[in-house]
Order: sequence, then structure tokens, then C-alpha cells
Amino acid sequence: MLRMKGLKQQGYTSCSLDELQNISNGLRFTPTVCMIAALYGLYTMNPFVHYVLAALGIIPFWFEKVHPVDVLYNKVVRHMVKGNALPPNPLPRRIACLIGGLTNLLIALSMVYMTQTTAYIIGGVLVCLQLIMITTHYCLASAMYVGYLRLIGKYEEVISVAKAKALLKKDAVLLDVRSASEHAAQRIDQSINVPLEKIKTELAIYNLNRPIILYCNSGNKSAQGKRRLEKIGYKNVHDLGAMERWIA
Repeated sequence: MLRMKGLKQQGYTSCSLDELQNISNGLRFTPTVCMIAALYGLYTMNPFVHYVLAALGIIPFWFEKVHPVDVLYNKVVRHMVKGNALPPNPLPRRIACLIGGLTNLLIALSMVYMTQTTAYIIGGVLVCLQLIMITTHYCLASAMYVGYLRLIGKYEEVISVAKAKALLKKDAVLLDVRSASEHAAQRIDQSINVPLEKIKTELAIYNLNRPIILYCNSGNKSAQGKRRLEKIGYKNVHDLGAMERWIA
């Protein structure tokens, strides 16, 4: 249960316990690769290794489906070990990757401009945190982010795909809050398109108690839309998050 709680903190809030169990080992692959590479970089005192690790952590922060090591696992490794495909990288985990990338950048800069001792200290802390995440799935950076959201009252779990489908059978509205062009290019069947900036005015025709399910590309706009609707009186609003969850 502790491992499952750690995965929830990393952002996999919509997955059932069975789904979390199925991806648990796969989610160890990326931090294991990064930890081994960091150890090699520290052993050889090679800043280039840490520059590469920094890029691997920083750049994918903006792209939930293209973390290179996750892609390697999904395209190659999982077929070798007969594992389940990893879902898109949720925001708390991307934040952890970003912080890990910045830490690797600091290690590289320490090697070049400061002392080996400084690099070893920073690297040692990073490796210890990675080892904890590999063995327990507890991620300090993700936990701090979730804790911050709880503190300011903005932490919300997205609805599961199974529950969303059940609500659709009970006359729920499936709302795509992306742009009209994005909706035209790809969408979930049965959904209607109301861009986020028009959501307050165009939804006035619906009963305040009717279930409404929102989605977008990443989960950012759908979360904003949920808060906006709740502020104007809607009482049964659910955030599906990224459209990719439904497709997957």
C-alpha cells in the first residue's frame, strides 16, 4: 500500500489499485536508468553525463508523453519483460523530473566551476532520493508539490475513466475545453466543444446539478474549467484530465 500511495503522489490518481500494480515495476525503469547514469557520471567526474541527464529531466517537463526513457521502456523494454505500457507522465512526476534535471545541471556545474566534493555531496543526495523512489515509489518532489496544492486548497483527483463512462450512461455532459481546431482534429466520441474562455457563458443552458465531465490535452485547462464552473454554482463537475487517458 505504501508503494501505491507513492504512485498516487506522483500523479497517477486515476488508476485503480490493479492498474497501479501493473505499472509499478515499469515505473522503476526510468529512475533506475537515471540513477545508474548519475553514479557513472560521479565516478568518472564527467560533467557531460550530467548535462545529458539534466536535459532528460528538464525538456520532458513540457511534454507528458515524450520522456525519452519512458518511451524506450514502452517501445522496447516492456516487450522484452512482458510488462504493461506506461501511461502519460502526470504533472507531479514531471515536476520531479524537472527538479532532478536541475540537480544534475548543478552537479555538472559543480564539476566544472567548483569542487569535486561539492559535486559528490549534491550527487549523493540525488542518488539517495532516486534509490528511495525506486524501492518505495515515494518521490519527495512530487510529495512536496501535492502537499502545496493541499495547503492552498487546490488538490483535486481526476475522475477515473470507468466512472466517467458510467456517468455518460446517466446523461452526463462530456466537455472538450480545448480550441475548436483541436476538437476537430481529434476528440472523444460524444463530447461537445466549449473552449475554456467561453465555458461560463455557453454552459448556462445546462442544469446546475447535471453531471459534467471536462477534458483537454494535458489536464491543465480541464482543471481550470472545473474550478470556474464550481464558482458559478455547478455542483456535479468532474475533471477527466488528459484526453490520452480515455484513448489509452
